[in-house]
Amino acid sequence: MNQELLERLEGKTAWITGGKRVGHVVALALAELGVNLVLSYRSSREEARNTASEAEQLGVRTLTIQADVSDRENVVRAVDEARKTFPAIDILVNMASVFAPIKLADIRKEDMEANILAHLYGTLWPSQVISEYMPRGGHIINISDRTAIGHVYPGYLPYAVTKGSVVSLTRALAVELGERGIFVNDIAPGPILKPPHISPEEWKEIREQSGVKYPVDDAEAMRQFALQVVHLSLTTMASGSTFALDQGQNLVCES
Repeated sequence: MNQELLERLEGKTAWITGGKRVGHVVALALAELGVNLVLSYRSSREEARNTASEAEQLGVRTLTIQADVSDRENVVRAVDEARKTFPAIDILVNMASVFAPIKLADIRKEDMEANILAHLYGTLWPSQVISEYMPRGGHIINISDRTAIGHVYPGYLPYAVTKGSVVSLTRALAVELGERGIFVNDIAPGPILKPPHISPEEWKEIREQSGVKYPVDDAEAMRQFALQVVHLSLTTMASGSTFALDQGQNLVCES
């Protein structure tokens, strides 16, 4: 990537929700480019603080803040607190998520609500509140899933439905915020980092469903994810778009 383009990020401030696991890698990738960080978390306080400590060693300023981003009042409180340190937010990365298997016959109201809260409200409220303090040229980056643009795998209906709603929300936010010069885009990832409930053998099988036959492990997948976030933090030629990051899995017919 052009060095002059990357230098545009220096001194900017990014807010990352759900900053553990893949979010940790995203945070450090931005910090390496001189981006200050606000890391909000619901319960992963220690992970957020560790990420902030590593980022500060790269020379940027950080703030960790507890917030349930599925609750608007929580978001408002967190933003009011964060603005004492960072009056403007240039980049918002909405990464809060839940991912758990469930059979169709077992789905209950609370299962749907947990996914709606995390994926729909957890994307909407930060975008609504934080965008008020974004300058022109700001960027909101949402995270859906490859099932939102391709083949849906069984056993994850609440997850797939609500991640699909993130694609629609991205397009709607892009329209709402376009006049203010704010770009809103979405990443639809495939397998990035193995979830705890999936065995290594099953994870290997999932990876091998990729349309492009090229070896990628979790570490490389996370680097690629972070690179996509960097790219979308700089783009001024896309808004309302969903970018697949799944090695072509959305193109593959599942048997």
